[in-house]
Amino acid sequence: MSGSRSAILLMVFGVLLTTPVLPRLAHAQSVAGDSLWTVLDVTNAINATIEESKEGVEMREKAVRRFSECSLMYGGLSTMTSNTETRKNYVTAQQATAEIEFQLAKPLQQEKRLELETAARQSVAMMLRTVKAEGTKEIAPLLKSCKALNDSREVRGALQALLQN
Repeated sequence: MSGSRSAILLMVFGVLLTTPVLPRLAHAQSVAGDSLWTVLDVTNAINATIEESKEGVEMREKAVRRFSECSLMYGGLSTMTSNTETRKNYVTAQQATAEIEFQLAKPLQQEKRLELETAARQSVAMMLRTVKAEGTKEIAPLLKSCKALNDSREVRGALQALLQN
């Protein structure tokens, strides 16, 4: 009996050693390799804020539209820069915001999702045209909002600001 008990203990210990230790899911800020955890942190923070809010549906729709705008903006800016590192950062930000948008949009009807994404596409296309003509002055507020929404420590305030617009 003691032989089988020690064999079981060895197996359990082996399993515990091979199980990866998950990083803490709080206050993540995207650093190379941590974007998955940042996406989870931000998505969880936004969903918690939406569930606590009286304007839950409206807040979710505005958040989905804003994340769609952010993703499209980062994608557009990545094509405009000649700096390889900057392009890489924009693409990483685009992928992360697109994933957050996808997760937040799950409870919405497909038709509503498409409506929000179409509106975002139209507004970002107009902004990107002005970037070529006038510089980044027009997109600075959107980029600031995107940055705040992608930080789990600032997301609650950023969502409240979205509701006021």
